Amino acid sequence: MKVIVLAAGEGKRMWPIQTDKCLIPFLGKPLLYHNLKKIQEALNPEEVIITANPESKDQISKILSEVGLTGTVVIQQEPKGMHDSILSAKDLIEGEVLIVNAQDILDPEAFKKDMDGEVVLRGIKVDKYFPGGYLKVTGDSVQGIVEKPGEGNEPSDLVKLVVDYFKDGKKLVSYLEKITSDEDDHYEKAISQMISDGVEIKFISYSGTWIPLKYPWQILDITAYFLSTIEQQISSGAKVSEKAIIEGKVVIEDGAKVFEGAVIKGPCYIGKNVIVGTNTMVRESSLEEGCVTGFNSDITRSYIGANSWFHTNYIGDSVIEGDFGMGSGAVLANLRLDDHTIRVKVGDPSTSSGQEDLDSGRHKLGLTAGKGSRVGVNASTMPGVKIGSNSLVGPGVTLYDDVPDNKKILVKQEYEITDHTPALTSYDQFREKLK
Repeated sequence: MKVIVLAAGEGKRMWPIQTDKCLIPFLGKPLLYHNLKKIQEALNPEEVIITANPESKDQISKILSEVGLTGTVVIQQEPKGMHDSILSAKDLIEGEVLIVNAQDILDPEAFKKDMDGEVVLRGIKVDKYFPGGYLKVTGDSVQGIVEKPGEGNEPSDLVKLVVDYFKDGKKLVSYLEKITSDEDDHYEKAISQMISDGVEIKFISYSGTWIPLKYPWQILDITAYFLSTIEQQISSGAKVSEKAIIEGKVVIEDGAKVFEGAVIKGPCYIGKNVIVGTNTMVRESSLEEGCVTGFNSDITRSYIGANSWFHTNYIGDSVIEGDFGMGSGAVLANLRLDDHTIRVKVGDPSTSSGQEDLDSGRHKLGLTAGKGSRVGVNASTMPGVKIGSNSLVGPGVTLYDDVPDNKKILVKQEYEITDHTPALTSYDQFREKLK
């Protein structure tokens, strides 16, 4: 059986995160690496076909080699959806195929389920609306798929996962090539046409771990998942002060330095060459390679991408893509004072399509910052706001709204300068007044 891994998605909802979703590093390795290892554990497939965009091909090829799977990386020239991604690999598709997403977090058991049927789809029960495909099921037979029906219009409580088995891959290709649609639902319509033509499509219920990655705050959910899998491991190449406190399950990689008075409360991941400064607190967070936390910072339940630096800051429930800097005294707020869940504007504010206002469902959510962004001294960002790549929030700013890519936001101040006559002209006179 061949496994087709779809890794060419555009991820419009992920702004300001620019890194391809499957290439975001967790525990020092790209997400795709972790998912390929699960596929390898579950199936040890004959061949893996990974669809990629032109910019990510080389990195994905390197990951495939590192995992040790035999496979091919094919290019999807433009992000035209799932069906186009599959068709970009049509010349390699034959016999049994399993189609999976590159970025969804699933247990290895998701790939081990019974595949006895011409087509087998998997679904998971949900208790609230998810913007994806829903399955119409009778017994163990799929009767249809409804893509993004809208809240209140769901045909069932079963969301379709992208773990799709086809006994005859070429038949799937032939259906995809015949389907036309003005919407991004060619794949779902192809399966619906199969059902109309009498193809039996089997349903398997899945109840294990499932963490989708559609929105940037879900990086926090994935971070928490990976941190839950670690065991205590401190590299012999790390330097940890005897006056530092390490509690719980903590991984500290080679070249890291933890200074006196620092407290790391697990689960935590401290990547290669990370510096945890004096009196800094790190709790339930992941710091990727090359990060520097200076004196007296507090990093809590956050994802910190590579080469970010801090000094006397508070970072709560935040997603930092990387190469990020904060001036002393800057604070990333993560909690509304009325304790309501935090709403987030999804999408790039500089595009014609604008942004969609969504409830994140989280009571605590801080800043999401694109790569290369900066926050100046004594600045504050309000819960749920986002800063675009290579943008700067100047000193003293209180940020309530998103900042597009490559922008600078500063506070204008007015000074009033007048003459000043000291009441006391010397220190001695001051001492006399105190007597």
